[in-house]
Amino acid sequence: MTDRAPEKGHLIVPVEAVDRDAMASSIAEFLTAAGLPDAARSGAPQKTAEAWAEVLLAGYREDPTTILGQSWPDQTGELVTMLSVPFVSVCEHHLLPFYGEAHLAYLPDGQLTGLSRLAALVDCLARRLQVQERLTEQLVDVVMDSLQPKGAACVLEAVHDCVGARTLQHRGSRVQTVAYRGEFRDNSGLQDRLLRLVMGGGVASQ
Repeated sequence: MTDRAPEKGHLIVPVEAVDRDAMASSIAEFLTAAGLPDAARSGAPQKTAEAWAEVLLAGYREDPTTILGQSWPDQTGELVTMLSVPFVSVCEHHLLPFYGEAHLAYLPDGQLTGLSRLAALVDCLARRLQVQERLTEQLVDVVMDSLQPKGAACVLEAVHDCVGARTLQHRGSRVQTVAYRGEFRDNSGLQDRLLRLVMGGGVASQ
């Protein structure tokens, strides 16, 4: 993949802009339109609205470009990897979940960030309406923009309910997407090193 400018202006939705009652009402209308008026009168609409507001769309409450936050000097320049970060996201086409693991790596150019911050970045960008390909690109672009490393990479592996829930013979199929920036783009040795760590369940280091 080619280098490109990091995405700016990630959508931020303040918590006060979220109308849970209106969400629940819309869900009740959906269930009624589906011929399920009893479900519409149950507690399902409110519980569904809470799940979407508090969990599935929670990533809109935070600016992902600020998450990596304070950095500190690095003296080694050695590869940093954060592997097997679990995530749940929602396919923007079908409004069904996809979930799996994110693997992030960057080659520092004098600055490090906390490993927990990398995990928080995954959580923020995943808990939005997404497609896997774009999520992969966004993660690596924010790392590049925030830390200015020599290079960065992201590998996402996920199962999509928009595939498995609709076509049972495809249940469990996994999708892998990869994005490289900087030195990762043209350095097959770095790419191979990361993929070996991903396949072997390597331990994150910094």
